[in-house]
Amino acid sequence: MIKKFFILAVIIGIIFGFSKLNIQQTSQKKEFVLWTIQLKPVAQEIIEENIEKFEKKHPDYKVVWVDIPIAEAQKRTLAAILGGNPPDLVNLNPDFSVILAQKGALEYFSEQEGEKFEPSSIDLLKYEDKIYALPFYATSSITLYNKELYNSCGYNNPPKTYDELSEIAQNLKACSKIYPFAINLNENDSLAKILNKYDVSAFSDEKDFKNTLFVYKMFDEMYKNNLISKDTLTINHREMAEKYMSENALFVVLGSNFINMVKENAPEVYKKSDVSEQLLGKSGKYDISLMNFIIPKRSKNKALAHEFADLITDEASQIKLAKLTNVIPLNSKALEDEYFGQCEYDLMSKAKCISIKQLKSSGNKDFGVQNKKEINENINKTAELILLNNLDEKTIEAKITKLAQKINELKQ
Repeated sequence: MIKKFFILAVIIGIIFGFSKLNIQQTSQKKEFVLWTIQLKPVAQEIIEENIEKFEKKHPDYKVVWVDIPIAEAQKRTLAAILGGNPPDLVNLNPDFSVILAQKGALEYFSEQEGEKFEPSSIDLLKYEDKIYALPFYATSSITLYNKELYNSCGYNNPPKTYDELSEIAQNLKACSKIYPFAINLNENDSLAKILNKYDVSAFSDEKDFKNTLFVYKMFDEMYKNNLISKDTLTINHREMAEKYMSENALFVVLGSNFINMVKENAPEVYKKSDVSEQLLGKSGKYDISLMNFIIPKRSKNKALAHEFADLITDEASQIKLAKLTNVIPLNSKALEDEYFGQCEYDLMSKAKCISIKQLKSSGNKDFGVQNKKEINENINKTAELILLNNLDEKTIEAKITKLAQKINELKQ
C-alpha cells in the first residue's frame, strides 16, 4: 500500500513538474501582437493556420491575435500608437493607414516586398513614392439586376454607366412600375466615388466643375422624376439589397457578398437576376476597396512583422482566404489559380470573375486624405441641398461653386 502511494506521489510530482515547467516556458515566451478587423469566425481558420506556422518557426514567440470590430479599429489603433505600445502588425484600410504614414508613424515596406502583388493595388498604397502598407484583400462591387424584368421592357445588354441608366430610367419605370435604380448617395463616400468615376479628382478646374455639375444634375433629375426612391439620401447598402429583393428596384450596385443574401432570402428574384460590371462614369475606371497591413514604427518586432505579413499574403493563404470569404486576393500568383477562372457556375462565380477584371483597371482617386471626412460631408450635404429643395439650374451651379471652394479650403 505504501509502495502504491509512493508511486502515485512520484507520478503527481512529475506531472506537476512538467506543468510548472510548461507554465514557466509559456510565460517566458515573447509576444508578437497581431490585430485584424472582424475576421472571426469567417477567416479564423486561415489566420490560425498562419499563426501555427509562425510559432513553429519561432518557438520563443507566442502570437497574440486580437480581432477588432470595424467601428473601433481606427480609434484603438491610434490610441495604441499614441500610447507608445502599438501592436506589431495591424489590418487597416488605406484611408486611415495613409494618414498614419503622413504623420511618420509607420514602417515602410520595400519594393521587393511589393513585387508579388497586383501592381494597381501597390500603387494605391504609396505615399511620397514609398509603400506604407501591404495589400491584404480587395472587394469590388458589381451591378445586380432583374434580367427578366429588364428584358421584358425591350432591353438586352445592361447599361454600362450611370448616365446610360438615367437615359432609359423613365422607360424602365413606365414598363416595370418599379424604381429603375436603388442607390445610397449619402452613405460614407458613395457620391465621392461616383464623382471620381466622372473624372472629378481635384475640384480645381473647369473640367471638374462641369463634370460635378453633370453628376448632381443627373441625380437631381432622377429624384425629381421619382426614378430613384425618396430615401436615396438615407438608406444603407443592406436596405438597397432589400429593395432589390422585394422587387422595388431593377438595378443595384452592391458588393458580391450580397448575392448570397438574395439567393437565400428571395430565391424567386435570384432566379430572375444577372450580374454585370459595376456602373461606370466617363473615366471608364472601376472602384475597388482594399484592406491592408501596416507596421507601426514603434513596433517591438518589426522584422517579424515583415515576415508575418509576407506569410499571410503568400499565394496559398490568399487563395484560401478568397475561398473562405469571397474576397479578391491581391497576390498576383494567387489570381492565376484556376479557381478564379471558373466564371459560369452561378451568379457568385460570375461576380468573382467580374471583380477580378475590375481590379486590373481600377481608378480610385482621392480629394485629399487629410480632412477626408469633412470633404465627404460637404459633398453629401450639397446633394441634400440640391435634391431636397427643387432648385433651378443657376442655383445648382452656385451650390457646386461653393462646394468646390470649400473642398479646396479643406485640402489646404
